[in-house]
Amino acid sequence: MKKNTSKSGLSVKPSDDYRSLAAVCLAAAGVLFIIWTFTGKWPWVGQYYNSYILQAQSWLDGRLDLGQNYSHLEIAVFEGKYYISFPPFPSYLMFPFVLIGWDTCDGFIAFVSAVAAAAYAYKILDHFGIKNDRAVFFSLLLTVGSNWLFTAQVAWVWFIAQNLAFTLSLMAIYYALKGKAGISLFLWACAVGCRPFNALYLPVLLYLLYKQHKEEYPDDGIKDIIKKRWKAIIPMAVIALSYMALNFARFGNPLEFGHNYLPEFTEAEDGQFNLSYMLDNIPALFRLPKISFDGAWEYQAFNGTCMFLVSPIFISCVVYGARYLLKADRSKRVLPLLILAMVVAELAVITAHKTMGGSQFGNRYTNDVLPMAFLGLALTLPKDSKWDKFNYILFVIGLTLNAVGSVLYYTA
Repeated sequence: MKKNTSKSGLSVKPSDDYRSLAAVCLAAAGVLFIIWTFTGKWPWVGQYYNSYILQAQSWLDGRLDLGQNYSHLEIAVFEGKYYISFPPFPSYLMFPFVLIGWDTCDGFIAFVSAVAAAAYAYKILDHFGIKNDRAVFFSLLLTVGSNWLFTAQVAWVWFIAQNLAFTLSLMAIYYALKGKAGISLFLWACAVGCRPFNALYLPVLLYLLYKQHKEEYPDDGIKDIIKKRWKAIIPMAVIALSYMALNFARFGNPLEFGHNYLPEFTEAEDGQFNLSYMLDNIPALFRLPKISFDGAWEYQAFNGTCMFLVSPIFISCVVYGARYLLKADRSKRVLPLLILAMVVAELAVITAHKTMGGSQFGNRYTNDVLPMAFLGLALTLPKDSKWDKFNYILFVIGLTLNAVGSVLYYTA
C-alpha cells in the first residue's frame, strides 16, 4: 500500500489516518450521546429557543419580521415590528429543511456541526504532521475537553450560533492552510454570519493564503497574487452582500443585524459596547468559583467563570506558544504572534460588550477564540510526544467539569 510521509518524518498508512479520523468523530459523538442520556436534549427533540427556525418560517411566509413577539426569546423591536436579533446564517442553513416541513432540523444541524468540528481539528493537526493517536487526543482536548462541549449539546439560538461559528472557523483555517482561498474565505464569511467577532480571523487567514501562494509562486508580488486570486472573493462577497441586504431591508442599515434594538441595550445608558464594561468583564475571564460553607464550589452561572479552568487547552496554548517563541527564529515568529494578536483583540472586543454571555456554564464567549488559539497550538506543538503528559491532566479536568456542569445546567 502506498504510504505518505508526514512533516514529522513518520511514515503513516492512509488507512490509519482514516481510522483515527473516524475515532475522533465517534468519540465526540459518544460524549454527546452519554450527556444526552442524562439531559434528554436529543437532536430530534424540538428546541424551545428556536429563533432561527422561526425566522426561516417567516421568510417562507414572505415576511422579514416575525409577525409577533416571543417573550422567551431575545427579540429586536424596530418600528413596532419584531425581528430575530442575531446574524442570519444559521437560518440560511435551516431554510431548505424548513421548506420541506422539517421544523426540528436545528438539533441535527448542531450535532453534525459538532462532529465536523472534531474532524477538522484533526485535519488541521494532520496538516502540521501531528497524526493518529496524538491528533485524536488534541482534537478531543479542543472539543469535548473544553467549554465547547457546553454549547455543542443543544441548538438553542445562542449556542448553535457559536457551535456553527466554531466549526466554520476551523474549516476556514484548514482550507487556508491548503491554499484554497475561495472556500476558506466563503466559510469565514459564513462564520461571521453566526458570530460577528470572528471577522477578526481574516488577517490570519489572508496571511496563511499569502504564504501558501508564495510557496507555489515565489516570484509573485501582491499585484500578481490579486490578479490570479481575485475570483476567490466572489463567494465571500455574495454571502456578505446577502447579510447587508437583509440588514438594510429590516433596519435601514447594512451593518445592523438587530442586537442594538434589544430592550436590554436600548435601555442601557452606555449602549451595547463601551470600554467601561471591560472593568467588570476582564476579571470575569479569570474568576474562580466561590467555595460555599459546606465546601462545595459555586460556579458562576452568569457572565462566566475562569476560561483556563473550563477550557484548559488555553493553558496548553500559552505554554507551547511561549516555548516556541523563545526558541524560534525571528522569521518563524510572525504567524504565532499574529495569531496571538488576533486572540487578544477578539477577547478585548468581547469584554467591551455589556454582557459576557448571560446564563451559562463556563465562559462561552471565550469559545469564539478557541479555533484560532488551536491553530497556534498546532503550529507550536512539539513533535516529541513526551511533552504531552501534562495535557492528559488538563483533558480530564476539562471533560469532567464541562460534562458534569452541562448536565447540572441543562437539567436545572
